Amino acid sequence: MIERKGILCDFSQPLTDGKMHYPVKRFKPTLLMCLAASLAAGPAFSVAAGTDDDMWGLCPHTAQPSPPASDTALPAAQSPTYLSGDVGEGKLDELYTLTGHISIRRGPQQVEADKAVYDSRTGMVNATGNVRFQQGDLITQGAKARIDINTGTGEIDDARYEYLQRHANGRAATINHESADLTRLNHATYTTCDPNQVDWELRARTVTLDHAEAVGEAYNVTLRFKNVPFFYLPYINFPLNDARKSGVLPPTVGYSNSTGLDIGVPVYWNIAPNRDATITPRLLGHRGLLTKGEFRYLSESSKGEVQAEYLPNDRKFGNDRGTLEYQNRTQISPRWSSTLIANYVSDNSYLEELGNSLTAASTTQVERRLDLAYSGGYTSFLARLQGYQTLDPTLPSSSRPYQRLPQLLFTTAAPPHPSGAAYRFDGEYVHFERKDSLTGKRLNVTPSVAWPLESQGYFLTPKVSVNYIQYQLDGQAVGTTADPTRTTPLYSLDSGLFLERETTLGERPFLHTLEPRLYYLRVPYRDQSSLPLFDTSAFDFSFAQLFRENRFSGADRLGDADQLSVSVTSRLIDQESGREWLSASIGEIFYMEDRRVTLGGPPQTQHTSDIVAEASSHLSKSWSTNLDLQWNPDLHKVDEGSYLFRYRQDDRHLFNAGYRFRRDQLAQTDLSFLWLLDRRWQLLGRWNYSQRDHRTLETLAGIQYESCCWIFRVTHRYYVSNSSGDNNHSLYLQLELKGLANIGQSAEEVLERGILGYRPGY
Repeated sequence: MIERKGILCDFSQPLTDGKMHYPVKRFKPTLLMCLAASLAAGPAFSVAAGTDDDMWGLCPHTAQPSPPASDTALPAAQSPTYLSGDVGEGKLDELYTLTGHISIRRGPQQVEADKAVYDSRTGMVNATGNVRFQQGDLITQGAKARIDINTGTGEIDDARYEYLQRHANGRAATINHESADLTRLNHATYTTCDPNQVDWELRARTVTLDHAEAVGEAYNVTLRFKNVPFFYLPYINFPLNDARKSGVLPPTVGYSNSTGLDIGVPVYWNIAPNRDATITPRLLGHRGLLTKGEFRYLSESSKGEVQAEYLPNDRKFGNDRGTLEYQNRTQISPRWSSTLIANYVSDNSYLEELGNSLTAASTTQVERRLDLAYSGGYTSFLARLQGYQTLDPTLPSSSRPYQRLPQLLFTTAAPPHPSGAAYRFDGEYVHFERKDSLTGKRLNVTPSVAWPLESQGYFLTPKVSVNYIQYQLDGQAVGTTADPTRTTPLYSLDSGLFLERETTLGERPFLHTLEPRLYYLRVPYRDQSSLPLFDTSAFDFSFAQLFRENRFSGADRLGDADQLSVSVTSRLIDQESGREWLSASIGEIFYMEDRRVTLGGPPQTQHTSDIVAEASSHLSKSWSTNLDLQWNPDLHKVDEGSYLFRYRQDDRHLFNAGYRFRRDQLAQTDLSFLWLLDRRWQLLGRWNYSQRDHRTLETLAGIQYESCCWIFRVTHRYYVSNSSGDNNHSLYLQLELKGLANIGQSAEEVLERGILGYRPGY
């Protein structure tokens, strides 16, 4: 579902071509939900983004109106008319006068009043005294009315309307149904509050609804909260169907010590059913006027998005600044696809000063990439052009990533062989480019064959492969070869058992498993000192590293190995629900030889690796824990570890406590929570603290108050804004008028990133 956008009321649909849809998060309806669109539209329209019970749970209970008892399946013109009242008088079976608790029903329409005169020749009803007109789920009440019961046209004076299915109501001096295609309201109001406590409402002098064109218009519109006017529009128009509508969206207001007062007014442009754009001028008090644009498109085979920001003459920076981001994915055919990613940032400090996280602030490279991919059967292929923009101009060339111009990846596997053998071929060709550096081309191929033997109780997989790599270098050191090669065989044997037994905890039946695993890897040593380092680094050691064929990422280095990995995993599985209550794994590598292939350091001579362990538990639907540890047996110390404790009762009751540790580098605690105190008050918070630096990295504190028809949120955020340790403070104020709009600056993106388990709409 694409973000819902429109002016005043929002009945927008996803960008669609009939086959593809944007998977974009839902967006609450925008300002002024068509004062009276629901009056004329009936149940085909939605006043609110969500009409679930929770949304209106704090409102007094009001029963939904019952539909008229007559046959509503027939058009009004073909349905019989039913008359009832305390006293009735008819003349020539044409003119009927009813008094006292009268009811006139025809098809989906029903009129109730103290007194009414009905003309059967014309279908006209003149009603006075406590008039109540029901058409579907819409109820209109007034002092008097003149209604054509055949067509539903007419006029109601001193009217009050309710659309209970949407929890909407309002008043109008007159509601004039001029024809089946045109309705006018004079001096009208709209709210989703309880009629006995109207905390907010919209007021308009006139509203015109053109049902044929599916367009509504309103003049002199004022939004009032607690009877205080704080938003005015001289004119608005809005859709009366499910189409998106161009127009102005609710403004956003916020503050931070980097930007100062931040006011944005988004303007939405509904270009076509499969194209739209949003342009947002943002006034930054400390910097100037920033303009942000977003353009999206969708076709049968492609979807894409362009986002750009431009800030001319930033007063604090002293120059023009901006960013550009373009993403496109095209499904060329059922098996061929392409992906394009293009990014541009004007300067190194842009993300630091105008981004909203330490991750953005510490970004030093932005990617540009074009992929052409094939996937089908047993074969896959990828052609890639990849480069980077380095944001920090002081970064030396040797520290910048290489461009791949191009990179070609090819993988194919033979169909299953009767003998059980599994044949596979992996190939790569890359041309590496970087200014003022060694450059060159690399060919890397690895054919392999494996013989997997499996049953319910064990698996055994011997595997043999050969890795061949060849370079063609430019700019190499004097006296070194321009076309070095490397040929290396690899041998591995992976094996494991699946042991299980039935057990109980109390009276609850469980399945307890024990899964030992042995993995032997043999890779002969090859001198690789003459080979360049284009894209290779050492993997961080982890449980997964026990079963990798290479301890290096990239193809420039292939680690020599004569080692045996030993691990065991145990699980406790609830046999009634199938939920894994507990899982724990521990493992270690035993080295038979020193590891001579390194990235410039001395050979590794330890006889064993660190002991790695990981565990997780889900003892109930609400409680869960995760633990990762890396123990150094030589120093008898923990080298690295993390712990996460989670409690999640539901979307409004959650608590997280986490700890990360890396010896001599990192030690951080991270606490966050979101808690509904009662039906009206909710608190949230986060504290991310570095013990090593003795400082807070980020804090969040927020409070929310909810009433029947509005929600107010206040969120304060402090965070380290750059790698130098400078900090930033931001304040988010948001008033949500249920069924209408959010006014202010939303903190949902910050909360989703900062509080694990948070979902929009807290």
